[in-house]
Amino acid sequence: MNRRFFLSALGAVPLVSFGSFAKAQNAVVDELNAYLNSLTSARAPFTQESADGSVSTGTFYLQKPGKMRFEYDAPSPALLVADGQALAVFDKKSNRGPQRYPQSSTPLSLLTRSDIDITRSKFVQKLEAGTTQIHLTLFDPENSGNGTIKMIFDRNPMALVEWIIVDGSGLESVVKLGALSTDISLDSALFSIPLTIRALKDDS
Repeated sequence: MNRRFFLSALGAVPLVSFGSFAKAQNAVVDELNAYLNSLTSARAPFTQESADGSVSTGTFYLQKPGKMRFEYDAPSPALLVADGQALAVFDKKSNRGPQRYPQSSTPLSLLTRSDIDITRSKFVQKLEAGTTQIHLTLFDPENSGNGTIKMIFDRNPMALVEWIIVDGSGLESVVKLGALSTDISLDSALFSIPLTIRALKDDS
């Protein structure tokens, strides 16, 4: 197991129901892996509370393997599209093209894998488990100064509900998901960077 990866109890809640620490660790890992691998397609509204106090809303889309989209509602100009190779960050008010980053270097890309095993992911820094929630902290070990993403899951029923982004300067933004619609059909155009560029030009 990756040496960066470890499990602790949230809020000093002991995991005694599993019988031992080792069994507790294995059970939580299996629970989380099973849930993450079950998310083959999903859509959810989200609310983002940024470090400067501003609040944005939008819709999150996921289509495995590799695809993800964060579509922000107006007046926010932000739009993020991941097509399996690149993560494109758009400013819908700008005439310039999107900023592109290798998707494989972004910790949140863990969500888009079709064969998730958190014990083998280079992005996993810490796993914390309590009786009601699991927290999974991700980072890029090659650029650790970029900050972290903490994904939060409710356990009963199991659901991804939130993530907390801490940037390299320590500023924190919180993204809260509404109810996830899963196992749904999504238009492939949502995850096409060229089609998104064309659509934004047509709207301008």
